[in-house]
Amino acid sequence: MSRRPGRPPIDPTDPSVVVKFSLPAKRYDAMYRAASAHCLTVPELIRRALSPELKSQNPVGPAKRR
Repeated sequence: MSRRPGRPPIDPTDPSVVVKFSLPAKRYDAMYRAASAHCLTVPELIRRALSPELKSQNPVGPAKRR
């Protein structure tokens, strides 16, 4: 059996969804510096910021319904 290429699933019990978004270069650069300072990748920094365990520290808060 051959191994599939790419990173392993984040949570093998829950399927992942691809999310794409754009942001200003200045915001990305700031996120890149923050991730580098913590020895993380930008995607990992975003995953940690969105993590339920960090919800109380998330300055964005829950999404508002329209």
